[in-house]
Amino acid sequence: MFDTVKLGVPIMLSDQEIDDIQWIQTNSSQRSSNSTGRTIFKSLHDRDYKGCPYIRYTYKEDDPTKCWLKVEVSIPTFLYGSNVYELQDGDIGTFFKVIRKYIAVKLKIPLSRVPSIGRCTVEKVHVCKNFNVGNQKQHYLRAMSSCNIAKYQKRHYCAVGSDKIESVEWSALKRKEKIYDKEAEMQQQKQTSINESHLKKAEGLLRYEIELSDNEIRQINMNRRASDVLNIDVATRLIQKGLDRNGLSSGVKYTSLQQVIDAINQESIQLRTKSSLIAFATELLFNGEDECRNKYAPSTFRKRKMQMKKILGVDELLIGDKVLPPLNVFQRQKKTASVLAKQQTAQ
Repeated sequence: MFDTVKLGVPIMLSDQEIDDIQWIQTNSSQRSSNSTGRTIFKSLHDRDYKGCPYIRYTYKEDDPTKCWLKVEVSIPTFLYGSNVYELQDGDIGTFFKVIRKYIAVKLKIPLSRVPSIGRCTVEKVHVCKNFNVGNQKQHYLRAMSSCNIAKYQKRHYCAVGSDKIESVEWSALKRKEKIYDKEAEMQQQKQTSINESHLKKAEGLLRYEIELSDNEIRQINMNRRASDVLNIDVATRLIQKGLDRNGLSSGVKYTSLQQVIDAINQESIQLRTKSSLIAFATELLFNGEDECRNKYAPSTFRKRKMQMKKILGVDELLIGDKVLPPLNVFQRQKKTASVLAKQQTAQ
């Protein structure tokens, strides 16, 4: 449920300790043109170790007490050699213990000098979920390539020399969501250091991932404490909320606008309401939610969305080239996906 995390670890190193470490890079910046004080940046990263954390120590040259230690790492890659693995409840506690020992060894300081990682600050975190959809990956990705999220810029990326979509990404100023073919991503890394067993595990996997904003992290815990932020239940709720918003939790029930129009026309409602809903659905599909909100008064927009959900049975309207089961993380909702899959087989 977690991949990349960036931690702020409160450690202050002495001049001698800084000199004893084999840093791979040292940079500096001048505070201002008329100032003599510099900020020193020292980096530590073992390129020969798959999943090695990236450590950066920053301090003021004229006041070493002003210092920051940042540790950025892919948790599953650090623990298991690949981020294709999905973390379980016990893995977070293991990570806290292992990364703490790793920091002590790399900085050549006693373990007692490294604070409990659970009390450290989370500065960045990616939550994610793998869905094994088999040979349906392209169908999901094509459906999602037409999904617009309000206030986000959307991009999709295809395989080189092909129209095969490998990922769809939505970016806001301080937040990002994406859904991508995990197997294709790992195939691209195969020539470097990907283990065949890891590649095998990625077969059929579609990954949904969210890079949380700083505001979201603070909503989990105002102090961004790692023990609260890196919580599997919290990640599950955030992922489910995203799946609900982009329509994946309802699945793809319609393969054309005409099917949507037919479903609305079959309802025993006033002709005027049918016409209004058809116009609303058309606007939503072709111009996206932002444009649709601009065209309708807020109360009208909410009313049309509620009517659409009641008639079409979906929170968000997705049009794909194939009917697809819902994707959910809550156990109670997985049953819905199973039922829809059986219905597809029966058809």
